[in-house]
Amino acid sequence: MCGIAGFAQLALGDDDAARLLGAMTTALAHRGPDGHGRYWRGGVGLAHTRLAIVDVARGLQPMHVDDATIVYNGEVYNAPALRAALEADGERCATSSDTEVVLRRYLRDPDGFEAGLVGMWALAIHDRRRQRLVLSRDRFGIKPLFVAAAGRVLVFGSELGAVRAAAGHLPGALAIDSDAAHAMLAWGYVPEDRTIFQGVRRLPPGSRLELDLATGAIRETVYYRPRADPAAAQVASLDDAADLIAPLIARAGREHLESDVPVAAFLSGGIDSSLVLAAAADASARPVRAFAIGFADPRFDEAPHARAVAERLGVALEVEVLDERALLGALPDALIAYDEPFGDSSSLATFVLARLVGASHKVALGGDGGDEIFAGYKKHRIVGLWDAADRVPGARALAAAALARLPTRTDRTTRVGELLRTVGRLAGGLAGDDTAGYVALTQVASLARTAPMVVRPGGAALAAQVAARFRDAAGDRLRRTLTADLGNVLPNDMLTKVDRATMARQLEARVPLLDHRIVEAGLGLPRRFTLGTRGKEVMRHLFARRFGLGLARRKKQGFGVPVERWLGTVLAPACDRLFARARLARYGVLSPSLADGGHKAWLAEHPYLVWHALALAAWCELALGDGPDAVRALLAPPVRGRTTSHAETIP
Repeated sequence: MCGIAGFAQLALGDDDAARLLGAMTTALAHRGPDGHGRYWRGGVGLAHTRLAIVDVARGLQPMHVDDATIVYNGEVYNAPALRAALEADGERCATSSDTEVVLRRYLRDPDGFEAGLVGMWALAIHDRRRQRLVLSRDRFGIKPLFVAAAGRVLVFGSELGAVRAAAGHLPGALAIDSDAAHAMLAWGYVPEDRTIFQGVRRLPPGSRLELDLATGAIRETVYYRPRADPAAAQVASLDDAADLIAPLIARAGREHLESDVPVAAFLSGGIDSSLVLAAAADASARPVRAFAIGFADPRFDEAPHARAVAERLGVALEVEVLDERALLGALPDALIAYDEPFGDSSSLATFVLARLVGASHKVALGGDGGDEIFAGYKKHRIVGLWDAADRVPGARALAAAALARLPTRTDRTTRVGELLRTVGRLAGGLAGDDTAGYVALTQVASLARTAPMVVRPGGAALAAQVAARFRDAAGDRLRRTLTADLGNVLPNDMLTKVDRATMARQLEARVPLLDHRIVEAGLGLPRRFTLGTRGKEVMRHLFARRFGLGLARRKKQGFGVPVERWLGTVLAPACDRLFARARLARYGVLSPSLADGGHKAWLAEHPYLVWHALALAAWCELALGDGPDAVRALLAPPVRGRTTSHAETIP
């Protein structure tokens, strides 16, 4: 795992190029503490920061083979097999690094090298013979890659900070995108390929960008779209479905252990992380250590479930139990780590977990992706309710009208609040066509609802992109929902959350369930084996096989923290400071109506939107204002009591 950055078509002297590459490297230093490298030739600059995991001694970057140079962030898990094939065909590899394998495969098949790779990556290759720069991102966007183009100039990086280092060469590109700012409040993140900056975008998952260095022409292509395995559609029983998926997870767990350093695992005790840990423990020649965090508030505490799973597997588990003050103490650094406006509150828990694991390990396996593949979220059950309503003439319109009369909330801390939040999402979906319904399901609140919170409301173009992704997907309503989620919600929310939290702690997160062969099998299964009546039926069945019915019957629990309650209590002073009228006016993003306590009007019904606004205000201070120290000061909790955090280990 590493950080990459670079540029092309900049008219720079050697000294200026070295300074810019140095600034980019500094911006990504946290992603790669084990070394860095730079390259400047033929108008192309490449920078790399390294977290050394495979071939620690020789896998240095930038790496050169023949007339090509690569910087690469990620892991290709089938690299040993690919290397063996290359050497059987007469090539001699100088390292055991997957980086070299990727570059040699590119040289053999420059227009289709990604097809044989199993893993995650964001990479740049300067191909001097073909006079082009090639950028590529893995199938599901596990690894980030930001791109900015201004005239003939192209700049890219693993995080926005690396792109911002070239601000002087990107006139206008780093102006705030007001549509994206508004969308962040509605979704909790900036959706699709947009970012908070007008001239910076994400290279979409499964895409490649090629810059012709002779003409300056840019060509972007999609090399992969999620597809359903037609063989999976023929499965006739839940046992057969489990028999199809189980060996795929076992293989992914085994391949994801490819490392020259010890591999750990995140464990919540939920279905996905437990099955990933089981696969890794079965395949590993050395013990796999698991890590979990617990909360003093039992409504958010999953540690007892993690302990039960670890004991069943005979795996050592380290648990850090945190109280409210310990979590709040981590909040400023968690928000700073994201380097972009990001409102998913579970990012705080993820950051704390990454801090725990990163203290002793460089690699950890997680269970991300299972819900998106096998229909594990509440919204997928809502899609099932839409289907049921469609079977009764007029039922959908009647239900939408009735549910619309109920109050709406964005509060998950009480049962009533969570129920009303779900009802609101159901009503929003029933009221329109399928496409509008899908957009509503991806949002925390609509653009109309959040418009009063920003200076310049917008976001319609981003909503249209989300809608188009669903509309263009193949299959029934559920299949289109899952496919669309894989292209937007997964990379821009779930995987962004994990990547930034782990890389801030010099930790590589691996996601075995996003092996594309598992994804394609999952999408191909009949819906009764995925959504069924409870969601994720085949994974529940596999879990019950391994851990017994008792553990399998536990209710799904989100990896969250009670930010809604904090906003009116311990975070109230921070809200007052971040929403101060002068500060809001300085950045011109959030509405001045939030100042002077105006945000409190939102707390009763929509506290989670206030959390989004707080995250956006903190980012403004970080990127546009006085920087990280100012963010820490503004978010400092009141001094009261003592921080409680204790660790326990189950041998």
